[in-house]
Amino acid sequence: MACQTKWVGGIGFESQIRDHKVAMDSRSDGGKDQGPSPKELLLASICGCTGMDVISILQKMRVGLQSCSVDADTDTTAGYPSIFDRVKLKFLVKGEMKNEQLMKAVVLSMTKYCGVSAMVVKASPIDYEVYLNDVKIGEGQADFESAKA
Repeated sequence: MACQTKWVGGIGFESQIRDHKVAMDSRSDGGKDQGPSPKELLLASICGCTGMDVISILQKMRVGLQSCSVDADTDTTAGYPSIFDRVKLKFLVKGEMKNEQLMKAVVLSMTKYCGVSAMVVKASPIDYEVYLNDVKIGEGQADFESAKA
């Protein structure tokens, strides 16, 4: 895994990752809001990584998946370095499956498979809620340490 990141003026940067370009900037501190901030990209990376896990697991279960989104929210700590205080995820899934199937997929991601969450949770707790067809079916906290035991 590799990337090249170059300054593009102001406080903005552009990363080249394989054949993809990703802009980063800020709305404050002299930024021109030309892209998400690095922390916003990290938050999106948590959602993308765990979302890919959940979709992959559900597809292997051969459920009738219609849609899946992962929403995230966090505040940052005061002072420097300013890090995520506590990440809150919402898994919003629609389709024909049992509650237990969806919960199993999310728990496996949040305790075993999601490498981005495993890195972030060392500094910031990650809580999650799971919704199936607009009904909350469960909640939990990412915990990669107990999976090692």
